[in-house]
Amino acid sequence: MQKLRVILAGGGTGGHIYPAIALAKEIQRRHDNAEILFVGAARGMERDLVPAAGFRLATLEITSLPRRLPLQQVQSGWRALRAVVAAAGLLRDFSPHVVVGTGGYAAGPLLLAAAILGFPTLIHEQNAFPSLTNRILSRFVRGIAVSHAVAREHFPAAKVRVTGNPLRPELFAVDRQRARKELGLNEEQKFLVVVGGSGGARALNQAVISAYPVLAQAGVVVYHVTGKRYYSATLGAAEGFSPLQIRVVDYAANMPDVLAAADLVVSRAGGITAELALLGKPSILIPLPTAPNDHQLHNARAVEHAGGAILVEERFLTGQSLAKTMGELFLDPTRLKAMSEKSKTLAFPNATRDLCDLMEQIMRWEN
Repeated sequence: MQKLRVILAGGGTGGHIYPAIALAKEIQRRHDNAEILFVGAARGMERDLVPAAGFRLATLEITSLPRRLPLQQVQSGWRALRAVVAAAGLLRDFSPHVVVGTGGYAAGPLLLAAAILGFPTLIHEQNAFPSLTNRILSRFVRGIAVSHAVAREHFPAAKVRVTGNPLRPELFAVDRQRARKELGLNEEQKFLVVVGGSGGARALNQAVISAYPVLAQAGVVVYHVTGKRYYSATLGAAEGFSPLQIRVVDYAANMPDVLAAADLVVSRAGGITAELALLGKPSILIPLPTAPNDHQLHNARAVEHAGGAILVEERFLTGQSLAKTMGELFLDPTRLKAMSEKSKTLAFPNATRDLCDLMEQIMRWEN
């Protein structure tokens, strides 16, 4: 029996890596002894997440392209060219039946090299407004999958399909009551989860810290995921509050359970929006203002338009305004329930299956 060989290219942040890992596990479920190789950047989060998930990782030396400094642009352009050459050698050695890109610095050179060499190629775009890299690659790849219906207009219609965003299998196994029990919560307690993305978010953290007194007085239990860079400062700010009420962590390995237990989530608007939709969580979304193409703002607008979130741009964010908005929501359980139902309308529970189906349709492989 022929062994299926797949390359998954992407990384940098969890938003690019977790969908690829979810797809890899679905491929393994369908194809015994499938050989899967992840390709990422030498300095991305994939260095830790991919091996921890049990997959092999190869890396390319690649960085983002600076927008203003000409010398750095030339240097980055040269590194990108070298990465394409290195990717071509990797592709010839591994000889995959299909190459799938999920975004991130390494995906561009790898997918471009794969398309030039004639390997079947598929890109997956997680955001409502696609990256420049994927818009360029769309001219060369065989298939395009998107997580948001509004993203279709940016791609060739004949190639694109709305699949949704593949999610960690753990998200499908969560149970709210069990999660709350494990976190030491009863059903009456109001539980707020704050998460600023893979690396944390300074402005979001500061606003929430300013709201600690109001939240504590209202009896809200806060689970604050700060990111490693901001953990010490946030932990210091939480001194004087009960550690059972203001819970500060740098990273939550049990994030699916934490989200399942939440009554309200305050977060950035990256890949987590798909997780919130699956779990039906009402949210306050604060997009990263420096995100390429402002894609987090587009993601947040899509959720707000559906009624599942309140969008707060960072330039308008203060501790006082955030505390007011959170307080109003916690005092209005009917509104929270309605937001929860609206959030669910954006979910694609079969995203992993549908993306794997699309991959199988475009690849060259015979069992």
